[in-house]
Amino acid sequence: MTVDEVRASLARLLGVSVLSCAFAFAAPASLAQDNSDDAENDEPVAEEEDEGYDEVTVTGSRLKRSTYSSIAPLQVITSQVSREVGLIDAADILQESSAATGQQIDMTFSGFVVEEGPGTNPVSLRGLGSARTLVLVNGRRLAPAGVEGAPFAADLNLVPGSLVQQYDLLLDGASSVYGSDAVAGVVNVIMRKDFDGLELETFSELPEQGQGVSHNLSAAWGKNFDRGFIGVGVEMETSEIVTAGDRSWTDQCDQHYEVTTTGEFRTLGLADQVSLGMDPSNCKRSGLAGRIITDPFGTFGSWGSIYWNPGNGNSGLSNWDESSIFGVPVDADGDGRIDMNFIDYSLNPVELNRTIYPEFDSTAVMAYGEYTLRGEANLTPYFEAMYNEREVFFDGGRYQLFPFVAANNPFNPCNPAGVDGVDCGEAFDALMNNPNFIADFTDVYGVPPQAFGLGSYGPVGPVRVRPVVHVDGDRHENTNTVEQTRAVLGLRGDLPALNIGPLNNWSFDLAMTWAKSDGVSSRPGIRGDRLDASLNTSAFDNNGNIVCGVDNNNDGIPDGVLEDGTPCVPVNMFAPSLYNGLVGNFATPAERNYLFDSRDFDTEYQQEIYSLFITGELFDLPAGPVSAGFGIEHRIDEINSKPDEVARDGLFFGFFSDQGAVGQKDTSEAYAEFALPLLADLPGVTAMDLELSARWTDDEYYGNAWTYARDRAVSAIRRRPSGSARWRATCSSRSA
Repeated sequence: MTVDEVRASLARLLGVSVLSCAFAFAAPASLAQDNSDDAENDEPVAEEEDEGYDEVTVTGSRLKRSTYSSIAPLQVITSQVSREVGLIDAADILQESSAATGQQIDMTFSGFVVEEGPGTNPVSLRGLGSARTLVLVNGRRLAPAGVEGAPFAADLNLVPGSLVQQYDLLLDGASSVYGSDAVAGVVNVIMRKDFDGLELETFSELPEQGQGVSHNLSAAWGKNFDRGFIGVGVEMETSEIVTAGDRSWTDQCDQHYEVTTTGEFRTLGLADQVSLGMDPSNCKRSGLAGRIITDPFGTFGSWGSIYWNPGNGNSGLSNWDESSIFGVPVDADGDGRIDMNFIDYSLNPVELNRTIYPEFDSTAVMAYGEYTLRGEANLTPYFEAMYNEREVFFDGGRYQLFPFVAANNPFNPCNPAGVDGVDCGEAFDALMNNPNFIADFTDVYGVPPQAFGLGSYGPVGPVRVRPVVHVDGDRHENTNTVEQTRAVLGLRGDLPALNIGPLNNWSFDLAMTWAKSDGVSSRPGIRGDRLDASLNTSAFDNNGNIVCGVDNNNDGIPDGVLEDGTPCVPVNMFAPSLYNGLVGNFATPAERNYLFDSRDFDTEYQQEIYSLFITGELFDLPAGPVSAGFGIEHRIDEINSKPDEVARDGLFFGFFSDQGAVGQKDTSEAYAEFALPLLADLPGVTAMDLELSARWTDDEYYGNAWTYARDRAVSAIRRRPSGSARWRATCSSRSA
């Protein structure tokens, strides 16, 4: 039994609790976290009595405070509520957040090129991109992870959702507090601390329409002590692939949706029927396969595309039909119907195999804890250790293959000396002189085609052609695996020695974070260099045999031998197996084995962070103490993204090249933050606060720069005419 089968079996044995309803829980996101729907009607919001909270640190500021209020706009999404409606994964939860709505941060409809490589789940706040959204775990950076190119953002697939307590979304730029990559905001993933023994959970999603069943199995064990805690968790998730054909809203071809001039709504395309006499269809024409493009005489006096139609051949080439030429539909047999229909050659209907949601398997293991030592300094060593692995497979959809075939290629249908070739000049003349075509041409132009000199070109010899086909398995499937290991060691505590004069309540946090990710991506497909070598050097030898590697330029070196020494194989791009059906294959295994290769990528990313932060109170103002915080941070990022030669040189047909990335960068930063209570407990004013922050960054490649911000907040109160409850309205502003 495979690992995936074991996971699925365990999930089923433990039982399944399935809920599938949309979730969009957002804690108040006003600048002081006090607004509600009543604020829209200018109704103040009830102020709750203080509950004696311990000092806490709120996302958006590194300063300790006695309440959970924040000047910066903050949205809090609790994991418990999310789980009750069946949302487990970090990406699923954050996708429901209004701050990220409209941004594709999940793996739905994985395409040709995506941020961090295929199969990743970055997060983008406020539509500003994942490169400008910082992801933290317990207030510390989550390193980038991905595959291909140069990953620059965290992958939410690697966050163990079952161990998350809540997600804090800072919906304002925070570069002065967290760094330049927090321009759009911050996502702080806060892990659980309330462990008490062993917990086992299983979740499954059973889609109403079948395919796409997913299972999530988690186990967590922890213990809370008087002076600390320890927690360990394991999470496994597996999900079936979902294709367009598996869902009712995508199981049809891409259709027409039109409104006529009289307001009639229709889905049946009539343009080809009206202009060319073809059968109407509700499927739009997309990329057309099963055809060849010829241009034997230049832009005038030649076919455009002719289409594979066994048993026919109005073009003069056996089994190849022309649809229309010079605006005249071709009805060579005179039966009153055009000889072919575009919809029969459109890749649109076969796109139902493309992936909506990929096959996904992941494993996450995390252990973390802390313990406060006895003594006045309350020294608290803490640690985090995390290992995650995820594997993704998807089908990105069908692609056309359209190489040029040399004029002297023995398989070229426009090579008179070829296997089944004819002189396409004479074939073109045959169509121009077809009585039925002459009649139709005359109906359109009032004169026969001969009036324009058509039909008398005569033999033109071998000419180059371009086939257009789709080959099964060519470039549309991708499998990638990403692993990430992360470790945090830290020590925090109080600094009683600094409590001198007005200085008070000083503490520190010293931490080292190390993370390494390794991503591997593999995509099979057809190598363009090998295809060109075959199609441009295949010919007949002196004995009449088809060979590859002919010395066409007479330099004594066979042209068909590749740089790696691989001898080319004759490839018949006009074999019926490539055209009988829209998804074709080569005529022989030797051709496929020669042309197909794998585009592989291995991406390693390592990050080290050393940080120190101290915070406390500087002095007292009439409205309260002035808080301050000072920190330094040194970050080392190292990447070694290694493409194979296929990826590096762009050897796949029509595919892009990716040079990868290799290098290391050091970044040093220093920052300071201040909170000044200006007014408090005055008539009509609860509090007026001013927060200042500044950050100095020295980047190894971009030099140094300053970032600063200023936040102001005023809280005013008034009483209801009939009651004694206090109510509060808040306003704030920021400049940076």
